[in-house]
Amino acid sequence: MATKRAPPGKGSSSKKGRPSPKSSKQKVEKLVSIPSDVVLAPQAEAPRMPTGRDQSRQRSSVQELSWADFDRAVQEMARAIRKTFKPEAVVGVAHGGVFVGGALSSALGCEFFPVRITRRSRDRGDANKPRLAGELPRELKGRRVLIVDDVAASGDTLQLATTLATKAGAREVMTACLVARPEGYVPDFLALSTLAFMVFPWDYEPARGDDVSDVDPDQAGA
Repeated sequence: MATKRAPPGKGSSSKKGRPSPKSSKQKVEKLVSIPSDVVLAPQAEAPRMPTGRDQSRQRSSVQELSWADFDRAVQEMARAIRKTFKPEAVVGVAHGGVFVGGALSSALGCEFFPVRITRRSRDRGDANKPRLAGELPRELKGRRVLIVDDVAASGDTLQLATTLATKAGAREVMTACLVARPEGYVPDFLALSTLAFMVFPWDYEPARGDDVSDVDPDQAGA
């Protein structure tokens, strides 16, 4: 004789000790500084470093940041910035500086402007010299400006952006970076100093809209 199957979660078929989806979701940390229009990429494994050999398993030289790690670092920097500086505009240097700058501007509650600085040049002798692509926004004039990048090594990109912002009429300019190299350029505000090869959450390919097989757990709290 056929019997009616009990709905999921009801009757003897439910498993004890398993948390409900609702209770699990409540425990996920909310990413408070990630802008709502940022597409969070799934993180599966560290990409291979372009050195001619596979170094993806050398975890001692590779450091990965999840979106939650990134969010905490941004919040810590924002608290440090508020103590000594009150920026009225944030300029993020593409590529990675756009993610960091956008998150910092959201945490600090000020306007954000992305800029692109490239080292590519057709001029002889200037192949490694950073150059601004386009112009800095006119809205920087008379404002306190925070220049933001993801990684600082020599610091020439941040120094160029600082010089250009000053020429654009910025009242005061300071710099912030998520990662800096020891014994290299030291920005005014910094989250992490390390020699490790950094893998940021935006270094991964974004998930396809029709692919739901691999979901980043960090997205649940966004």
